[in-house]
Amino acid sequence: MKNTADRALPALLGVRTEEPDVQQQITQARAVLADLKRQIAVARSQVDFVDSASLVEVNEQLILSALQSQTKAEEAESAFGELSKSYGVDILTQLANRVQFHERFAYAIASAQRHGTRVAVLFADIDGFKGINDTLGHRFGDEVLKHTAHCIANSVRDVDFVFRYGGDEFVILITDVAQASDATQVSRKIAAAVACPFTVNDRTISVSLSIGTCIYPDDGIDADGLMHCADAAMYEAKRLHARELDL
Repeated sequence: MKNTADRALPALLGVRTEEPDVQQQITQARAVLADLKRQIAVARSQVDFVDSASLVEVNEQLILSALQSQTKAEEAESAFGELSKSYGVDILTQLANRVQFHERFAYAIASAQRHGTRVAVLFADIDGFKGINDTLGHRFGDEVLKHTAHCIANSVRDVDFVFRYGGDEFVILITDVAQASDATQVSRKIAAAVACPFTVNDRTISVSLSIGTCIYPDDGIDADGLMHCADAAMYEAKRLHARELDL
């Protein structure tokens, strides 16, 4: 049974509900949202220039048009976010979210069992992210999350899986791992990529990740066990990192 978001987005944006390709629905929704935002920008620019008392009525119409478009865009953004979430997509980073994790994990484990290989579970957390949000604001924090997601996704292969697990936490499944050292190399590559300085609103910063790694079947055979192991390893990495900074 489809949820409210599934019905709300097509109603707001005119996306065909019978379309079986969810990705195409999302692409259509993005296109309509982009058009709405262009309409808002045009209306606002016109309002700025229409300032004559003799054109008050036109001015009011433009303001109303901008407000209506803004309201519709906000409603559509909300519905789009809920639809994306229900289909396992994190709207901010465009990574798979927790909804998809167990399905992808089962697929990776089944493949490892067939081929006699290992799967590495990497649990990554952004160091000091709460402080970034508190001091620089949530919009800045969102840019940090997008930067981190981009760096992680570009540091792994197409056959691997990357998830935004929640908040500032990311999970990476590395498939076809021959030995534990392979996962360690990937972990270092990800950490180095994320640590590269980047600029947001003319402010250049760098962030670091704490990453915990566990291997199937060496450290566990199910999702819960491996996630618990990787989570504990991540917190140990975070503790060691904090200790290094204190030295």
